[in-house]
Amino acid sequence: MAEAYNGKVLFVDLTSGSIKEESLPEKIYRDFIGGTGLGVRILYERMKPKADPLGPDNMLGFVTGLLLGSGTPIGMRLQLVGKSPVTGGWGDSNVGGTFSLELKSTGYDAVFFSGISPKPVYLFLHDGKAELKDATHLWGKDTSETMEMVCQELGDKKIKVACIGPAGEAKSLLAAVIHDIGAAGRSGLGAVMGSKRLKAFAVRGTIKFPIADKQRFDDLRRDCRKEYKETEHGWNVMLRTWGTNSFTTPCITAGETPIKNWTLFGEEGFPNHGKLNGDEVIKYQARKVACTNCPVACHGVVKQEKGRYGISGEVAKPEYETLAMLGTNCLNDDVESVIKANHLCNLYGLDTIGVGSVIGFAMECYERGVITKEDTDGIDLAWGNAEAIIAMVEKIARRQGFGAVLADGSKFAAERIGKGSEKWAMHMGGQDMPAHDPRAVHTVSYAWGYLTDPTPGRHTLNEQMKSAHQGLAAGSPDPELQFPPWDELDYQTSAPIYAAFSDFHLLLSAAGFCYFMSWPGFRLADFISAVTGWDFTMAQGLKVGRRIKTLRQAFNIREGIDTSQWHLPERIAAPQPTGPNAGRKIDFKTIREKGYEALGWDAKTGKPLESTLKELGLKELVG
Repeated sequence: MAEAYNGKVLFVDLTSGSIKEESLPEKIYRDFIGGTGLGVRILYERMKPKADPLGPDNMLGFVTGLLLGSGTPIGMRLQLVGKSPVTGGWGDSNVGGTFSLELKSTGYDAVFFSGISPKPVYLFLHDGKAELKDATHLWGKDTSETMEMVCQELGDKKIKVACIGPAGEAKSLLAAVIHDIGAAGRSGLGAVMGSKRLKAFAVRGTIKFPIADKQRFDDLRRDCRKEYKETEHGWNVMLRTWGTNSFTTPCITAGETPIKNWTLFGEEGFPNHGKLNGDEVIKYQARKVACTNCPVACHGVVKQEKGRYGISGEVAKPEYETLAMLGTNCLNDDVESVIKANHLCNLYGLDTIGVGSVIGFAMECYERGVITKEDTDGIDLAWGNAEAIIAMVEKIARRQGFGAVLADGSKFAAERIGKGSEKWAMHMGGQDMPAHDPRAVHTVSYAWGYLTDPTPGRHTLNEQMKSAHQGLAAGSPDPELQFPPWDELDYQTSAPIYAAFSDFHLLLSAAGFCYFMSWPGFRLADFISAVTGWDFTMAQGLKVGRRIKTLRQAFNIREGIDTSQWHLPERIAAPQPTGPNAGRKIDFKTIREKGYEALGWDAKTGKPLESTLKELGLKELVG
């Protein structure tokens, strides 16, 4: 077994309370690396097909990346995996912070939960010792209270805790798993955790990892940290100075940001964009916060002495997705209200993207007269009403009143409201859309991911391709990741480039890396070789990424999901009627077909070809 791994995973049956440790062969690690890869490999083989996502047969995995524990810069991410109650297919969600390294330092590469506990519990995992503990007294507590109480109860402030709040307990499909400074918000996995009555997962580890080639690793690490410190690469400067909240103005001016539930575009649609951008956000910043081993520190906490919404003490700084979905998407330019709503989402355990999307949907229903104050518990859901947004976050979190209608996202809210509101629900396959319009110049890359990834309507896997296209990347040090300039509307040429970036993205995820700072200048294959002792090339790494993506798609097919029927909302599929991209036509049908082809899947159905399964070594597993 390569030294970078523990070689062990833990399986917890919450119904019986049994805890079982298993060792995995090194081939599984070489084929899937870790993170999403190891997660899908375990779930595909061990989870009962057609399982109820909120039932006992679904498995919820907390999976670490390969390079956690090595000290590799920007290697800190945790991957959650399971069957999504939002889409009915493959679900995953990624979160930073400090939890993932602590988990791996306990002696396990991953922990998988199945079953349903007869009462609320939490798992405490400490240097190879695992124990289920009663969490009845924690049920109903918010995430901050839960983290603090668990650490006090176990007598160690260094313990790291991932937990759900009231939203997860209520099995809201917008529920997130919260840890420290991060939220695993997508795919509804907070609801899965709540359905299992698993309130929290606490870890404390002290195990250290040897490195196969220490000198080579130290040289790579030194060069990498120097690059991040000195480079003027655009994303590095923006993230280091402000965080992703510096994206708001450029994304709005490019016509990328959703405004008024995706009906307005560009500066003319939201002229006060500066109120939600960069300096206007960090003027409240008390201090910066970094994930483990990150030299950039894009996170931060803010503090308001006399805020209008009653915030006391330090709370998390809102980032771009939150500022867009709870701000521009709701026609709200009050940054203090977004700070408050973001804080409530963190306390209650909610995905800010989904919450902002469904509130924007509800505001449009309200404007059109489909719902009234009688429906909304007396809340005036007029566009831009900051107090109403905050009030509705509270109701969604607890499934109270009209919040129960909205608690599962736009798709399910539209089904409950009816009256033609389905046309205004901005989701794909049940997953509310993130804050990136695929029709803007240099954002067509998002369309490839929205339409062809096994998790629909997800934005993160497109960042590397977008970065390269915009010229933000100076170039890769790895010749296998060098691409000539391309026309984003030349779908034939773009398709294999998209596929390669998708493979790279999934390799990053499996290794445990942050997507933002992994391009350019990051010698990923070299780091993997130095830490493991393997002779590992980027060509092998890209094949790992393709294997992960294809098995995630095979999972969908096994669960009866036809991904070719996941379509962009009509409002997004049509050209933007106004703004900087007015009239610009994107052939989304061709993008899907060419994307499927480039991945080695059937162009019409998205089913992986038999030749692809054989090439990736998946034929025996998938059948």
